[in-house]
Amino acid sequence: MITSLPSETGRFAEAFPYVRVGTGPETLLVIPGLGDAMFDGEYGRIGTALTRRNFDRFVGEYTVYVVSRPRGLAKDKSIERMAREYAGVLERDVGTASVLGLSMGGLIAQELARLRPDLVERLVVGVSGCRVAAGSRPILRDLRGHALEREWTAIRSRLYDEMFTGMRRRFYPFLSGTVGRLRPPTPAFGSDVVVSIDAILAYDGSDRLEGIDPRTLVIGGDDDPFYPEEILRETHAGLSDAQLAMFRNASHGVFLERKAAFDNWTRRFLDGETTRVRQQ
Repeated sequence: MITSLPSETGRFAEAFPYVRVGTGPETLLVIPGLGDAMFDGEYGRIGTALTRRNFDRFVGEYTVYVVSRPRGLAKDKSIERMAREYAGVLERDVGTASVLGLSMGGLIAQELARLRPDLVERLVVGVSGCRVAAGSRPILRDLRGHALEREWTAIRSRLYDEMFTGMRRRFYPFLSGTVGRLRPPTPAFGSDVVVSIDAILAYDGSDRLEGIDPRTLVIGGDDDPFYPEEILRETHAGLSDAQLAMFRNASHGVFLERKAAFDNWTRRFLDGETTRVRQQ
C-alpha cells in the first residue's frame, strides 16, 4: 500500500523544506515549480500523502526527495543562485541523484546539471525548457501583479486556466475562485512569488545547453503556453545527449492530466531505456 511507505519531513540546513518517500536503492531529487512559493513550506500529513501519490510509480526503486526552496528569498535571487543552493543540498544532505525539475524547477535543474554534473546522474526537464516562450511573458507579468496585490486565489485560478485542457480547464479555475476561496494559498512570504516570477523571466539558458553533460529527457506538452513545442525542440536540439518526449494537445499540466504516461516515460528514461523523439 502507498500509505504504508516510509516517509520523512524536515528542513535541510534548517532552510530547505523537504519530504522524503520510499527507501529504494536509487535517489531521485524533485525540484518543484512556481507553486512551491505559494504554500507555507510545512509538509504536513496532507503534503506527505500527496507526495506518496504523485510518485508512487518511482518509490519501489527510488528514494524520492521533494525539496522546496527556502522561505524568504532575497529579492535578487536568480535561477543560477538557486541551482548552486540545490547543489549544496545534494552534496551535503542527499548525495548524487537523478534530478527531475518541473516547470521553474526545470530551469533550476538545468543549471544544477551544468554547474555540478558530478552530482547529477540523469536529468529530467519536465514541462520546462531553456527559457519561457515570449508569448507567455505577459501571463507571468499578470501573475506578478496579482502577487504584488497578494491575490493568491487569482494566481491559482489563472495557473489552472493555463495548465489544463478540456473539462478541467473549465472546472478547476471556477472551483478555485468559488469554494477554493475557503482554502486559499498561504505563502509564508508573499515576496517569494514575485522573486520566483522575476527569476523565471530573467532566465535564458539557450546558449549554455551544450554545457550540460548528464543524459537528459525533455518532456512536456506541445500546447504548453510557457514551454510549447518550439521551446521543447530548441532545448532538446541544444543538448549533447538528450531525448524528447512530447504529448500532443497537452498543456502545462500534462504531468497531472496524463500522469500515467508522463511517469512511464520518465521512469523508463531514469531506468536507462533509450528512445528516439516520441510524440503521444
